[in-house]
Amino acid sequence: MAFNKSKLRSAIKKKDGWWASIFSGPLANRFLEPICEISWISPNFITITSLVIGLIASYFFFRASHLDLIIGAVLVQLSFIVDCMDGQLARYRQQFSTLGAWLDRISDRVKDFFYFFSLALGFFLSHQEVFQLGLTGLADFVSRFIQNDFLMPQNLQIFMMKSIQLPSWLIFPVTMFAMFSVFLIDYYVNQDMKLEVSEKPTKGEKAKAVNPVTMVLSFGMSVYKAIPILRFNIGEQALLLSLFTAFDAVFIGMSFFALLGSFYCLVWPLMKLKGLLEDK
Repeated sequence: MAFNKSKLRSAIKKKDGWWASIFSGPLANRFLEPICEISWISPNFITITSLVIGLIASYFFFRASHLDLIIGAVLVQLSFIVDCMDGQLARYRQQFSTLGAWLDRISDRVKDFFYFFSLALGFFLSHQEVFQLGLTGLADFVSRFIQNDFLMPQNLQIFMMKSIQLPSWLIFPVTMFAMFSVFLIDYYVNQDMKLEVSEKPTKGEKAKAVNPVTMVLSFGMSVYKAIPILRFNIGEQALLLSLFTAFDAVFIGMSFFALLGSFYCLVWPLMKLKGLLEDK
């Protein structure tokens, strides 16, 4: 049976995260074209497929060679694209269920756990007692593309080759904080608060509301809106995870997740308190 193209296109979420809107969502819609009328392929089947792909990505993360990390990073993106497909297929067929909503959310959290755990364990086992924290991995990557007619400035080379030695066990507490912040952000998004700027206050309200704390929080929201990759929706999380692992920067990536995630977990409740976020 031929699919209804306009109906399938309308199944793309109208309001979604930045990465899902510009890349994963549209690509998922294309992937659905040849299978959306196959009756035995259900939204729940696609959710489970996304989970399996995520677990395979975790296996490559555990292996921890640079090539394995790149493969895992690509699989994380594929898993997220497939994850976008289940909701689109459900909207296309009007095939919704409580089980499907539960399965979709639980599978996301299971993938998060295995991504972070496998990256931490693989990093620890591959580095033994200590590791060098620096930009040497990035320097090696860049050097592969530098030809004789374009040389990296010597000062930049020296800077990128500097590193400090740290105990490898640090990856576990850093990853724990990173994973906890991601789980807590999921709670904010799905349970407690809507992460959107509330309606602009009137002039009188604005004059009354302006204070240093509000100004700092408003500036933070401006940065949040101006740099889409930092919005930390599930698609942006998957993209950042893929980028850091593909560049063999697992510890830096976990540190980034821990710092940015913890920052949002502290700031968003303050913004809600100050009236800069709407309740659901």
